[in-house]
Amino acid sequence: MFVTLKVTKLRVHGNRMGRAQKIKNRIKNSSFFGMSYLTGTLILVKLLQLFIKPNEKQILFISYSGRQYSDTPKEAYNMLRTDPDFADYELVWAFNKPKLYKQPELGRKISSNSPTFFFHLLKSKYWIANSSIDRLIPFKHEQHVYIQFWHGVPLKSLGHSEVGLSRLVQYWYDHVQFDFMFTYSDYDLEKFKAVFPRTKQFVTQGQLRKNIVQRYEQNITPARIKYQLGIKSDKPVLLYLPTFRGYDAKEQTNLTEATLNELSETYTVIYRGHYFTDGAGKGQIITAKNYSLYKMFMIADTLITDFSSVFFDFVEYGKKVYLFQPDVSEYIVRRGIYLDAKKDLHLPVAYSEVELIALMQADNYDYQVLKKIKEEYNPHEGDEAANALKKILMQYL
Repeated sequence: MFVTLKVTKLRVHGNRMGRAQKIKNRIKNSSFFGMSYLTGTLILVKLLQLFIKPNEKQILFISYSGRQYSDTPKEAYNMLRTDPDFADYELVWAFNKPKLYKQPELGRKISSNSPTFFFHLLKSKYWIANSSIDRLIPFKHEQHVYIQFWHGVPLKSLGHSEVGLSRLVQYWYDHVQFDFMFTYSDYDLEKFKAVFPRTKQFVTQGQLRKNIVQRYEQNITPARIKYQLGIKSDKPVLLYLPTFRGYDAKEQTNLTEATLNELSETYTVIYRGHYFTDGAGKGQIITAKNYSLYKMFMIADTLITDFSSVFFDFVEYGKKVYLFQPDVSEYIVRRGIYLDAKKDLHLPVAYSEVELIALMQADNYDYQVLKKIKEEYNPHEGDEAANALKKILMQYL
């Protein structure tokens, strides 16, 4: 499908979310509204469970709580829809705005914002997600199989370790019962055991997302990706992925217009923000909010991020990673992190724009660091996760 993306400016507006998202955030962040939502929805679900019998051959998929058609749930969907063993299964996708997704391979779509969502959830025997599929309502589901592919190696604190976490979200972490949770390595296995204490079984076989680039490489060329993005220059490509803060930071968080302009002299700069942000504003760069991250991995020569765990996936390709963390002290206090990127991971970290430019201009990048991160935090191949997922589903046939 052809994608047209305009060259624009970069500006991150965490407060310019859609009306529905604002309502969700108000509920999630308020103890009163959050617990009222929890109590009322639990009663609804308990009533529905009395009457709804799950379809033994129906699988419901959701990515980032309905915000995207992407990541591991999408890869699981593509895997299962072409597998003869699941030819008679109904594969259903849940989106916040189903009408926006017109990909030809998509079959049945439902609204994750609809009051009927829990009907479809209970009607599906299997649930495949990379975040909450149960809308933060951790109810018992003896007749269902909840398979969780979390959306990254945990770098930022989660659960009780996360500073300022709302009561509703903390309750979900403490009570949600995943039947199977896939992890990358022993590192995130230990973290998730503490974050999700009621998980029944952990599957340390990596993540299906490793197969995404492999599938793209078989079907699309880097030249085609650059054409879709409107890239005409032969300059190396720099992918800039800043993190959503969720608070009004006192310190600088993003690269300034001057630095972006300086980088644009050497690189073609692509900006992709967190799914809670809009891209618009500083520096003449390409914004790619709705474009596949993994396609951009194929053409990117360098990645700059800050506290996003996306670099754990990017190091797979042996290309340069730099971290820009000018507000690290504030971020630790207001959000929390598990790993010090410089001390624990030995990645090049800049705490100012001057330092970042100097790091990028130096001709001494240590690629062995990337290899070590891959070996310790992301060692499994995508096919291992694919085989493990199929084995789980086949045991219920």
